[in-house]
Amino acid sequence: MKYIILFTLLLSAHKSYSTIWQVGPGKQYTSPSKVSSLVKNFDTINIEAGIYPQDVCFWTADHLLIRGINGKAHLKSGGRAAGQKAIWVIQGDSTIIENIEFSECKVPDKNGAGIRLEATHLVVRNCYFHHNETGILGGDNVNSNVLIEFSEFGYNGYGDGFSHNLYLNHIKNFIFRFNYSHNATIGHLVKSRAHNNYILYNRLTQEKGNGSFEIDLPNGGYSVVIGNIIQQGQNSENGTLIAYGEEGLNNPTPNQLILSHNTVINERQNGTFILVKTGMESLLMINNAFSGTGTFMNGTPNKMEEFGTIRNTNLNSLQFKNSSNFDYTPTELSPCFNKGFFSTFLYPQFTPTFQYKHPAQFENRDIELIHDVGAIEAHFLNPFITPVKGQYKKDFVIVNYVDWSNAGIQDGWCGTQSYDGHQGTDYVLDGFISMSSGVPVVAVDSGVVTSIKNGLFDKETTSQVNKGLGNYVCIKHSGKYYTYYAHLKNNSITVKPGDRVTQNQILGEIGSSGNSTDPHLHFEFWWDSTILIDPFKTPCGNVTSFWKDQLVYDTSHYVWRSGMLSGLTVMDSLRFNNYQKFEFDIDKDYYATYWNLGHGLRKGDRYSFQWYNEAGIKVWQVEDISDADYWYYYLWSNVDIKNLGSCNKCEIRYLINNQVIEKKNFSVRKLSSTQNPNNSRIYTNHIGAIIPEEYSIVDCFDITGKKVPYNQSGNLLTWNNNFNGILFVRYFYNNNIYTQKLFSSLN
Repeated sequence: MKYIILFTLLLSAHKSYSTIWQVGPGKQYTSPSKVSSLVKNFDTINIEAGIYPQDVCFWTADHLLIRGINGKAHLKSGGRAAGQKAIWVIQGDSTIIENIEFSECKVPDKNGAGIRLEATHLVVRNCYFHHNETGILGGDNVNSNVLIEFSEFGYNGYGDGFSHNLYLNHIKNFIFRFNYSHNATIGHLVKSRAHNNYILYNRLTQEKGNGSFEIDLPNGGYSVVIGNIIQQGQNSENGTLIAYGEEGLNNPTPNQLILSHNTVINERQNGTFILVKTGMESLLMINNAFSGTGTFMNGTPNKMEEFGTIRNTNLNSLQFKNSSNFDYTPTELSPCFNKGFFSTFLYPQFTPTFQYKHPAQFENRDIELIHDVGAIEAHFLNPFITPVKGQYKKDFVIVNYVDWSNAGIQDGWCGTQSYDGHQGTDYVLDGFISMSSGVPVVAVDSGVVTSIKNGLFDKETTSQVNKGLGNYVCIKHSGKYYTYYAHLKNNSITVKPGDRVTQNQILGEIGSSGNSTDPHLHFEFWWDSTILIDPFKTPCGNVTSFWKDQLVYDTSHYVWRSGMLSGLTVMDSLRFNNYQKFEFDIDKDYYATYWNLGHGLRKGDRYSFQWYNEAGIKVWQVEDISDADYWYYYLWSNVDIKNLGSCNKCEIRYLINNQVIEKKNFSVRKLSSTQNPNNSRIYTNHIGAIIPEEYSIVDCFDITGKKVPYNQSGNLLTWNNNFNGILFVRYFYNNNIYTQKLFSSLN
């Protein structure tokens, strides 16, 4: 987000030629106060970890980096203060302070601070402020930017209600992120009069303390409050949790308050969750969880938008993981789980990217399905592994993803690798031979088997919707998630209902049962059996990936498997066989057929097959135009052997849009020493065909390869249904099988 960039120049301001000062016991400078008046602009001060009692000072040079090393350097003031103001008074611009502990500062004005800012720009990182009258106190400087992160504030405040864990006066920009502020002494956890406030991913909890407001923004301004855990304890002095503009809307920036994905808990018997100044410009609330008794809001903004809010007076009803220990992670029974408003598209700038991690750290906030309401996103699943054993594009490919379109076809990548209404992901093998070798299907994550189906035929080649998932396994995972593994091989399932399975455990093998045309795994993913989930992170689909290693979306065209065979073929024959014949007998083989199994033939692609003889002359060509996108397809072409003639190196070329995709060489020559009786020995007449007595008929088939029923009586061969057209007869003669082409024209 843009406000994080505000400090880029400040954080990179230290020059390589600065002096590095070493401070600590046994060194030339034994305490920070010994060097504070000696350092120059852009210097670095390394302070050895340890306790520095009653050591207070002013820092006047600009662009200083002051840091504790080997642990925190503890400035235990024992009631002392520099200039009766603070342990450290920062009077130099653009100071960075890291890894320092500040405690026990007291002054007559009752606002003795760990740090008092009297200059422009400050970064405080990984510091601890406790038991001071004020943690950090910032003066008026409308050009100043302050960043505080990874720090802890506790038990600060004099006890008069005018001193706080943190109090910044009129500055330009204030970013407070990844911090832990708690147990203020009758004061506020965070108070800021900055023109722009960004309070992000913090834990602001009064716990058992007697503090006042958790967030106080008394002069309004542009204020973004995202991803905070905000808790008011039973002993809090004041019942208001978030106050905005209470002292007047005096800031020059737009008086807009954004509350997004916060968990706000009031454990007092009464109070006010949100106090706003009537007349403020706008209040936007997105996916906040509120629990406890009291008034939800006092004051009326001119404009208010509210999305995804959950309110419940009973904290236990929100079903958090461990509320008594401030762990407000939703359980799977929580009304906050997967119930948030999907803000990513409407308000991407206010959608959390991180979440608070205790103490004073952060972690990425990755949603599993839908945003959870509140500051913490629940995670019930481990990153998924691929449900098929093997190597992508070698052992399997993905050909269909979830269909995201309400009308037509659209996968999550805005493409066409799906079909209308498809609810899963299809991992496809290269045919039934691979299926017969046994390709394991594994659980993508641990869970409990809820149901299986087994015993169905597993070599289906025709789509029939009523056959459904075929043989399948269903697993319930934590968080009410379900996965389905469908079309499995018959009797390959290794689990039963009630079995607890682990990630990567084998469930069965890929088959082609149910509504299936080819061996594949159909994988489905659901939440609560009501919401279908696409497990892939995609530009037109899900914003989150559930995979440990998401497979690449592939739109390329390639030939996955190919070969040649003698004679004609049909698709089912290619599905069940892997024909690899490259030597043809000019006497025995009537046709040579090239086939391929491919991926990525696009609508409008012109594909062609070109056959060349020994002399390189093209003797036959077939071409067509693809009428749709095909991600798993069989193509084949055949040529009459006689047209090629004898050759040691004939060639078949497969082309897409005039680009050669694949070439194969083959030979045609006389391989058999037995003379083929050829067409002259079988004669057709108006009844059928006359067969020489020495021939033994094997079968008859038409030009598509489909068998034609026949009857034989003596040497008369007839066909059922008065077959007309080109017919092929295979017969056995002299220990060889031959094929003869006939033309049948029967009355």
